[in-house]
Amino acid sequence: MVGDGGSLYTIEGLAAGLLMIATAAIVLQSVSVYTPGDTHIDDMLLEQLGADALAVLDMPVEPDGETRLEELVNGWKKDDFHDAFYPLLGNRSFAPDDPVQYAASISYRVGENVNQLPFRESAYYTGYDPAIRVTRWVQIRPGHTIDGLPPGYAGASPRLVLLEVILWRG
Repeated sequence: MVGDGGSLYTIEGLAAGLLMIATAAIVLQSVSVYTPGDTHIDDMLLEQLGADALAVLDMPVEPDGETRLEELVNGWKKDDFHDAFYPLLGNRSFAPDDPVQYAASISYRVGENVNQLPFRESAYYTGYDPAIRVTRWVQIRPGHTIDGLPPGYAGASPRLVLLEVILWRG
């Protein structure tokens, strides 16, 4: 009975080794690797959501009629834009409790200069959150005056302004 104590230590050592190997295998299998190639998928979904929302607003109600987006920009109806655009951002199949925020502005050109006017925002964009940009050209009716645009900007012929919307998850 001299060697009984040594065999018990050997069995205990083998059991501890197997336990450590099993633990390491479980830990390594549970780690999710987020590769840089997958990061653009969220941005693509957000961009498509914004482009679709602007496209819905830019559909004419009647043939050769004014679109809802033209009506909102031509009338400089900032609050109505929010009421029409923001619910469209909520119509999605992923994470309804993950709000999408936006900041919209209008860019126009006078001579060689491009000027930008803030239009409407749901929250102030700090620049810290990753964001994407969607744009849509909007026609300004001839002779129509918009607050912030130079008087007579549209003149006798229609002009275009660029509606730019920055989207982020906030």
